[in-house]
Amino acid sequence: MSSLIEIGKKYPSSKNRFGFIQIYEKYFDKIRNNRINILEIGIDKGDSLRIWRDYFPNANICGIDIEKKDFKINGVDFFFGDQSDEIFLKTIIDKFNSFDVIIDDGSHISKHIISSFNYLYPYLNNNGFYIIEDLQTSYIPRYGGSRLRLNKFNTSMNFLKRLTDCVNYEHNDRPFYKKNKFDGMVKFVHFHQNIVFVKKETSKKYYHPDKKQITFINLMKKIFSKIFY
Repeated sequence: MSSLIEIGKKYPSSKNRFGFIQIYEKYFDKIRNNRINILEIGIDKGDSLRIWRDYFPNANICGIDIEKKDFKINGVDFFFGDQSDEIFLKTIIDKFNSFDVIIDDGSHISKHIISSFNYLYPYLNNNGFYIIEDLQTSYIPRYGGSRLRLNKFNTSMNFLKRLTDCVNYEHNDRPFYKKNKFDGMVKFVHFHQNIVFVKKETSKKYYHPDKKQITFINLMKKIFSKIFY
């Protein structure tokens, strides 16, 4: 079987130009022959979807785009709509139920990236991958990013940085910790240049051996949390 790098050379996808193909292969090699569902946001000329079709022999693959296309790809379903429109996304979930791989190569606008993640991540299967490409746009104002305010709350990079706390949320004993709805649902957040891989894993609540000894402190945390949040 051809490697992902070899298959990628057949198609002029931006994933080749930016070196993403080599990174993808490290994560996808072990699931290549699995029966999985793949969703990619952003069809463009369809080269990326052709790569996935050739690489994953047993996958159900679909692509979505805000612009209708005048071509089809054998073995790939197309849906046309706004990636931040939950009603539109629900029509896809109604057909596929869940996904094992979700790739956001869509508008690259921070608010769209965040909106899509918030809606779609719960429909990602356990041990699945959520990938977001071209994160350099998080520093570009016309995409809702900022070069000057690196801690700007609503950029895609800062949204993803906050996800890293979900990995070890069980250890967070801050009295005013504001829970993230993805706590206990993130195995890892791997940043590479301009691309991130988030792996989903539903974890069990971590048992802290000292918690029974600090019940008064925990009680005060709950009281203050209710007051301030």
